[in-house]
Amino acid sequence: MIDNFIGRKVICGGTTANIIARELDRKIETNWKKRDRGLPPTSNMEGVDLVTEGILTLTETASYLESDERPETASSVRELVEMFHESDIIDIVVGTKVNEAHQDPNLPVDLEIRRNIIKRIKNCLENKLLKKVNLQYI
Repeated sequence: MIDNFIGRKVICGGTTANIIARELDRKIETNWKKRDRGLPPTSNMEGVDLVTEGILTLTETASYLESDERPETASSVRELVEMFHESDIIDIVVGTKVNEAHQDPNLPVDLEIRRNIIKRIKNCLENKLLKKVNLQYI
């Protein structure tokens, strides 16, 4: 799916990025000098435009889309929000495996499960930004 997709490609999630890198025999290089405030750094992978951490980045992205604000400082969230604004059609592919690390009741409420965050993002993209969103769960 990654190699055959025409358009910009984003991977959100370290485990997902590692699986894709392994399957496509590619390297992931972490941008240790380019750290987001409170978020893990982005990474680079051949053939992918943006590689970010998963749930934290998506949660913050959803919050910005819902508030109609754009992040002021350079960050993975800003890059993702800008890509959404610049795109007319957005294809989102979501893995369905439960990440046990996000099921801890002691974690902040903002750490919603992946499906709920994706629904929030999809809703904003379609209803606020008038984008066409294709959503696929695998």
